Amino acid sequence: MMLSNAEIVSFNKNGFLLKKNIFNKIEIERLTKIVKTHKEGKGVDGSDYPYELKSFLIKFIKLDFKKILNSFFLRKMIKKHNFESISDILLNGKSKINKIDCYYNKIEKKEILPWHCDQSYSGAEKVANIEHQDRYYLKFFFYLSLVGPDNGCTSYIPGSHKITYALRTCLFNKEINYKPHWSLNDFLNLILEKEYYYKVVNKLESESLLKDFIEKAKLVLNKDNNIFDFSANPGDLLLFNDGGFHRGSMPTLNERSVVRYMYFKKNQILRNKNIII
Repeated sequence: MMLSNAEIVSFNKNGFLLKKNIFNKIEIERLTKIVKTHKEGKGVDGSDYPYELKSFLIKFIKLDFKKILNSFFLRKMIKKHNFESISDILLNGKSKINKIDCYYNKIEKKEILPWHCDQSYSGAEKVANIEHQDRYYLKFFFYLSLVGPDNGCTSYIPGSHKITYALRTCLFNKEINYKPHWSLNDFLNLILEKEYYYKVVNKLESESLLKDFIEKAKLVLNKDNNIFDFSANPGDLLLFNDGGFHRGSMPTLNERSVVRYMYFKKNQILRNKNIII
């Protein structure tokens, strides 16, 4: 798997990129079997997989050979499809894997997750240490089942990653005070406050970026909730910056199975204590 210059430009502009037909039929079948070894739902016990030597050794000591074999296959995908090289390009520096996991959701008529931003402290009322704005993850989100509008796709508001990055910069620099902003509604209310609005604008290339985001956010919240949904087939990949606003739409037609790989930029600064990882 490679990225064209046009795809890189599109990712940097929008915060996400949909790539078609990455996994073949055999890979999809094997990965689907791995997913189905777990209970339904995101983050269930055992759904994470080793990606470093230490974690492999722990599984070996526990004689969890099935987990090790599945992990080897998941790791094989990384090399075969050039995940690390792609991460280096999109994160603009040397990258490092942080997580491999998989899960599935049964058919249901509610969102898997509502509109939210991962890099916003889960909506905590108070935050003791504000992270550096460069703390975010590149997610490789592989679909193993058919998804579409209001059927399990990971909807994403184009360009929202730039707005949240600007806000995180202001927070880290202590130019504004922290307020909960995990949900899209809370973020929009926050950004519409005069003080926050102009502080964020000063960190953007143009005020039009913020105005465009506000318009899109209002559309999502007030009317066209599926306006940013898309269709994808088994084996397709959604690459996205997890700092942007996204949601897991309701899987109304079929079960939704996914495999995720998460990368971050090495040597990024974390917290105001300048911890380097």
